[in-house]
Amino acid sequence: MTADLRDSIFQTLEGQEFIASLRMRDGGVICGVEYACDMLSTLKCTILHALCDGDVANALEPVLVFAGSAKAVAMAEDVAIGCIAKTTGIARAAARAANLAKAHSDGRVRIVSGAAKKMPDTIKGQVRRAIHVGGGMGRMTEGPFIYLDKNYVRMFGSIAATLDGVTHMRGFTRVIQLRGFIEPLEVEARAALERGAEILMVDTGAVEDLDMVAGLAREYGKRGQVSIAFAGDITHDHIPELCKHDVDLIDIGAAIVDAPLADCTLDVAFRPAVTESTDGLELNLFQKTELRIDGVTLNEANLTDIATSVAACLSLPSDKVLVIDVRPGQIALDILISAIRADQIFGREKKLLRELGMLPGVTLGPEAGVHSQGILGMIAIEEDKVPQILTRVRHINASLRSSKQGRVCIFPTGFELVERQIEDTNTPYLVKLFGEAGFIAQAGEALPDNCDVMVEALTDAAAACGAVITTGGVGAEDKDFSVEAIKRLDPQAATPYLVQFAKGEGRHVKDGIRIAVGEKDACLLIALPGPNDEVRHVAPVLLQGIKDRLGKEHLADALAGCLREKLRTANVTDNHGHACGGCIVIGACPPNQFT
Repeated sequence: MTADLRDSIFQTLEGQEFIASLRMRDGGVICGVEYACDMLSTLKCTILHALCDGDVANALEPVLVFAGSAKAVAMAEDVAIGCIAKTTGIARAAARAANLAKAHSDGRVRIVSGAAKKMPDTIKGQVRRAIHVGGGMGRMTEGPFIYLDKNYVRMFGSIAATLDGVTHMRGFTRVIQLRGFIEPLEVEARAALERGAEILMVDTGAVEDLDMVAGLAREYGKRGQVSIAFAGDITHDHIPELCKHDVDLIDIGAAIVDAPLADCTLDVAFRPAVTESTDGLELNLFQKTELRIDGVTLNEANLTDIATSVAACLSLPSDKVLVIDVRPGQIALDILISAIRADQIFGREKKLLRELGMLPGVTLGPEAGVHSQGILGMIAIEEDKVPQILTRVRHINASLRSSKQGRVCIFPTGFELVERQIEDTNTPYLVKLFGEAGFIAQAGEALPDNCDVMVEALTDAAAACGAVITTGGVGAEDKDFSVEAIKRLDPQAATPYLVQFAKGEGRHVKDGIRIAVGEKDACLLIALPGPNDEVRHVAPVLLQGIKDRLGKEHLADALAGCLREKLRTANVTDNHGHACGGCIVIGACPPNQFT
């Protein structure tokens, strides 16, 4: 059996749970949600919110919100979208056809699509359901019926013989296909009327044939007893004209079952960057801060009042909401914050629309809605579902925090390690040390002497780990950036000196050697020196400090004190100097220079 690569890919995320949402990029009737929920249950996902088949979803409104493991969410992208995209496409094509027929015939003409019989057995039921959800019919009639197509007629030899051959079958509506293959179409139609067929299917695509058969039904005085169906490469564009003719059923095949897939998107709605405070769950917006209001008409409306109203609804300061675009039927706003509490956004759509609708010059249409592609999109969640979802998010957040605290990532730094000019002895040692202590420890890639690259790597690692450690890059040269990278992520990081000296001596562009301990997303960021003997010397203090979850100031002081003592002892015994970021700083460092 072939191994599932996702097991390896998500090894470091084992035990974590994520929430994902599935949306449609455009609005319309939806189908396949119930089937998707069943499939997600087999992946051990928990459904938090789901619309129903036949509901009309607004563009980018959450159709499905569910929770699961990293592997399950990755598999769900294949499973859930596959359950919904095609059937929703069919349902929307059926809905469009049904609406056209209703509009142009006052409900007299109905849409049927029998092409599901051409689909594989495994999906026939789903296709028929999608047609029904869209307002069409998957069968010629609701009761028991027999459909006698051209091949039945060929085998019996004529329309008359075919209908005579089933006279013993009581209780079935007889549908006969008329194509004029065996006999002229008029002869076939007369035979069908004389033998009492209940539905005449004119399957030629020629409206003159339809008119002729309908005329014969009236001539025989049976127009009230028979239904007339019409088929033959019909598209949506044909429906308005066909409704002018005497027809009951329009059978559309390819134009419905071959409809394009609905454009679905499945996104992880929550990553570990969720924090809990006394005020509630705070969610990182990840720079997706645009909120769009559709279905709105403005008439000399005050945009400042609109922004203020939205801000008040979301419990935000008025200067944190800005109208950035106005188009026909639409307003776009930017939420000028990086994170928001869940209770400020979840389920607030109806309240926001109510308050906007009371503003002078603002008129909301019946389909008005609020949308966003990110976390802000959760505004459209049904209000009665919010408590359940918040409870689940809190549970997941607690699980993530617990899982994060047990994960450590170690990054070696420096071009000499990136280019593999020297052996990395620090990372294997620390991975083993933390692993034996019960942590899930992983080795990160060697990072170059580039502050931007370091910041990006540390940010990504901090999302999943309780501690991220760098070795090297804490020296005084222009290529040492480990401390600076941590300061970028946490301006209040603790950065005690190990040694100080006059700035500008030799290659030194800084006034000393420092370590750093900062924090981001409940993750400790720690920059250590590069020499292996210093790393080994300070490792027990590092391990105990992370176990005890010391604050950054206390941990930094403990690490710096340990390293200073080693450097002072080394200097006193051999007067050799000390290591800094992988390079040797020549010259003695008198004890009184250690701070």
